[in-house]
Amino acid sequence: MNDKQKIAIISPLVIIGTMYPIFQFLGNQLGNSIGWYLGLWIYWIVWGWVFPWVMIGKDSIVRLIRPQKWTLQLFFMVAFPVIMAAIFRFIAGMEYEKPALWFLFILISTNLGNGFFEEVLWRGMYLELFPKRVTLRIVWSTIWFALWHFAPGSISASGNPIGLMIGSGMMGLYFAFLAHKTKTIWWTMIAHALGGLIMVV
Repeated sequence: MNDKQKIAIISPLVIIGTMYPIFQFLGNQLGNSIGWYLGLWIYWIVWGWVFPWVMIGKDSIVRLIRPQKWTLQLFFMVAFPVIMAAIFRFIAGMEYEKPALWFLFILISTNLGNGFFEEVLWRGMYLELFPKRVTLRIVWSTIWFALWHFAPGSISASGNPIGLMIGSGMMGLYFAFLAHKTKTIWWTMIAHALGGLIMVV
């Protein structure tokens, strides 16, 4: 196992260990709604962009997000998590409503932030670094993707980070499977963004 693979294995602990106190601090200083958004922006830039850029490089990221030919099978594979998001929307703790902030800002954060940066970090980086280790590329990344949601969920409007963690883990497992099958994060980005949009509306 090389150094980058070792870093990728321990990085989720560092992500949660740094982001939880940041969310708490921002929530206490700026209020939960603004703190939640500012915390997400920090997470997206530092962990969703800079960290994967250093770990796997620009060329790998570009290759992982390159569009692929649309097939009927892919349509159903992408539609499945979107339909599940519509169902999860009614589980306590899964909603993303932030009525105090501008709706367009919510849409940007859901589609650009989570749909892009989380897929680069949690699916793309592990897909690239562990091409022959399915347990690390699917199971390990999914467990930590779910646990990571405790940090933003701790100051979310719902007040139920456990529901968010469970739902995110279920969706994350499917996204990891989809990325594994297609060898790209293009389709997971689309499904994640559409599913996130459903959570907002």
